[in-house]
Amino acid sequence: MSAYRTAARLFPGCHLPTLYIGMEYMRTHSFKLAEQFFMQAQVVCPSDPLVYNELGVVAYHMKEYKKAVWWFEKTLAHVPSSLSEMWEPTVVNLAHALRKLRRYNEAIIYYEKALALSTRSLSTYAGLAYTYHLQDNFTSAITYYHKALWLKPDDQFCTEMLTLALADECRLGIDPKVETIRSQLFG
Repeated sequence: MSAYRTAARLFPGCHLPTLYIGMEYMRTHSFKLAEQFFMQAQVVCPSDPLVYNELGVVAYHMKEYKKAVWWFEKTLAHVPSSLSEMWEPTVVNLAHALRKLRRYNEAIIYYEKALALSTRSLSTYAGLAYTYHLQDNFTSAITYYHKALWLKPDDQFCTEMLTLALADECRLGIDPKVETIRSQLFG
């Protein structure tokens, strides 16, 4: 931390030391302090999408989900070219924040965008499965819990939620759309 403070004093026009100090405060769960340093970094360099991403992460940790969505959207707007796999965590974080706000359809869109960037993210599959589960779309939830478990077979959350989704589907019935397709195919 002292090295970052020294760098911040030696290079007052550079936002990176301030950004890294904020990241260190995030690691210790000092979210308000982290936010202050991220805001300072943003003033010095308002074009760096990483600064906006960190502001979104800190807002999410402080349970300020609307603010988190705003920062994550601002992050994606500042990405200089088309989205690459590097930005997949930001897209997933945006989807998580939208899910927390119960904006499920928007969350699903962003989870699917994240899957287009990387198909190896447990968090994306689990978030997508959970969002479908919250919408009572048990068939899709089960499918995505299975995909998440394919990546990490011992994941406790996905294992427990898959069990619940299967029980919910048995108790509440299969998705009517699936039932219609099944009856068309098999008479």
